[in-house]
Amino acid sequence: MKDEDLSARYWNLKECTIPVGKVTIIADFCKGGEDCDECIRFCPEKILKLGEVSNERGFFPPVLIDEGKCTVCGKCQLYCSENAIFVEKVGERVVAPDEIAIGEENIQ
Repeated sequence: MKDEDLSARYWNLKECTIPVGKVTIIADFCKGGEDCDECIRFCPEKILKLGEVSNERGFFPPVLIDEGKCTVCGKCQLYCSENAIFVEKVGERVVAPDEIAIGEENIQ
């Protein structure tokens, strides 16, 4: 395998980017609270928490803690049985080495 082909298979940690998402919650569709918290439990970035304001059905939809950390994994959308939450990619951001547990000394 040529060197240029091989290098394409590995991350360039100095320029590593990840997607940034926009989260949309349809509060009136949600049955969050004691009955459901799937979107909160399955979010790997932990950007959702249980809301304190009930919807018209008496349930407590989640609220965003830090939307800027959404990586568009889609787990909240996948596990929502009510189709009350959606994510879409709106851009990308550069990942710092400390975010992926690799120190500067390991970047080549």
